Amino acid sequence: MTAAARAGTTLLAVVASFVAMYALCAVAGAQAPPAITSALLAVALARRQHAVRIADVPAGAVRLAGIAVAAATVGWLLHASPYAGAVVFVAALALAVWARAFGPRARAFGTLVTLPLIALLVVPAGPAHARGGPAIDLALVIAAGVVAYAMVALVGVLIPGAASAPAPAPEAVAAAGAAERPRRAGPSVPARMALQLAVALAAAFAVGFAVFPGHAGWTVLTAFIVCSGARGRGDAFYKAVLRLGGALAGTVAALLFTLMWTPAGIGEAVLIFGVLYLGVWLRERNYAYWACAMTLIFALLSRPGATFGPEAFAERLEAILAGAICGVAAAWFVMPIRTVDVIRRRLADALVAFDDVVAHAHVAEEHPARLARFEHHLAELDGVAAPVRWHRRVFASRAQPDHPARWIELAHELRRHAETVAAHPNRAAIRRAVGISRRAIAHHGAADAPPERVPIGTALAGVHEILGGELE
Repeated sequence: MTAAARAGTTLLAVVASFVAMYALCAVAGAQAPPAITSALLAVALARRQHAVRIADVPAGAVRLAGIAVAAATVGWLLHASPYAGAVVFVAALALAVWARAFGPRARAFGTLVTLPLIALLVVPAGPAHARGGPAIDLALVIAAGVVAYAMVALVGVLIPGAASAPAPAPEAVAAAGAAERPRRAGPSVPARMALQLAVALAAAFAVGFAVFPGHAGWTVLTAFIVCSGARGRGDAFYKAVLRLGGALAGTVAALLFTLMWTPAGIGEAVLIFGVLYLGVWLRERNYAYWACAMTLIFALLSRPGATFGPEAFAERLEAILAGAICGVAAAWFVMPIRTVDVIRRRLADALVAFDDVVAHAHVAEEHPARLARFEHHLAELDGVAAPVRWHRRVFASRAQPDHPARWIELAHELRRHAETVAAHPNRAAIRRAVGISRRAIAHHGAADAPPERVPIGTALAGVHEILGGELE
């Protein structure tokens, strides 16, 4: 399924969630925030929801409903006692990130916990003012989570390929990858990331409450986007740049709409869902498109009246900049993870997998599984490629042989040899060259590196020379 088609299925789930909840709110005589919350949850779930069976929908919906109630409680606390609510909010998101250390199920649960909490930053929790009082308001909160989950799951069942692809590595591949990584002393990577996120969010709340009381949510949301899941310091900085660039473009777009046309009613709904479709579609190309789209949508959803002026948007940009600084500072100074170290680790894993392909290329029945494992590690490596490619475009020469971006390119070029390596006349020489590359990775930047240390780019080029491929 193409990116445009996937964006269409996401939009279908979002619109269905919004319409269903809007109808429920109308029946209950309630205001629209539960419908907006359900739509936002559907957007987030659609990016993470794998294909499910219809029989699994009730249990998943019940889990999300319970989490939605807990998130609504946090939202009420943020409204009633902002500082206490901020503490609970930060603790909940940090624990959700730390849960990644305890396996796929804990990771999935942590993701479900995150979604409603982040939705609070866009649509602050408050009573829906239903006719039945607080009990109906609570029921609508539960329904928002249930409807979002059910609609995303239903679209995934009815439209083949609409659900996001499952994690690229099956359990066997993940276990093999874990076996390759020796346990290092000190906190795990999820623990480091959780601590960084806690510091970033705490700083963002403090700055938001003190400087941007009307837009503290934008500061906290940006800190979360920049710091959550950042694969090293460079990745955090890169995400901050994209977030700021997208927010600036979205702000300009919103101001232009203000000058030319103030959407309302059906026109506003069409504009919002149209922008959402473009944002989902283009997100795979660059996160800045998504940041631009969501900034425009949030501006339309949160504007105080029929018109909104440059002053409010300027303050929002300042709040976003403050949040980006909080996120980047936490990633750089709180138990920092260097991007080049992440790349070295993933590059080493990819070379181990490639060496396995070469060593067992004569075992035809096992070749597809070994090749899939190698492709999984290449995908993991590609996940950290964007920041270093951007760094090379801005600060370095494309011809620089030992830039990390070049390492990634050379690793990816091994893919075209992996299927035919069984026919190579000297697989032993290939394995020796791979071993030299792995040692170059291990010695890179080390104070006790041997004098004859080979640069990583040179070592990888040596593998290609033996394979007989032409480097691009």
